[in-house]
Amino acid sequence: MAGCCSSVSDFLLEYDTPRIVLIKNRKVGAINRVVQVIILAYVIGWVLVWEKGYQEFDSTIGTVTSKVKGIAITNSTAFEERIWDATDYVIPSQQENSFFVMTNVILTMNQVQGRCPERPAQNYYPGDPH
Repeated sequence: MAGCCSSVSDFLLEYDTPRIVLIKNRKVGAINRVVQVIILAYVIGWVLVWEKGYQEFDSTIGTVTSKVKGIAITNSTAFEERIWDATDYVIPSQQENSFFVMTNVILTMNQVQGRCPERPAQNYYPGDPH
């Protein structure tokens, strides 16, 4: 049992360091530096300067889903106390790739949905029978 605990503690408490080897060979050193310069020249010369990689844009791939729960109560001096639920302050997105958060609302009292005065023959919405 003591041997098992000793080997576990040795495994958990040991620290390995990589060994650094210095190779004194001019050919190997020259090849190392030439490869580094080729990689650097490729990144700077081709990717950044010739292809203008710093100006590229990529299409956005992702989804954001937000779920709003609960109610809000407003008590303004101009209007009576009003209770808002999620259907009152969540507005569906009007544009593609957009996110909307309502931070302000302007109430117009006695306003109702109806016909547009500029186009009286046009239905307000497709399901309007009038």
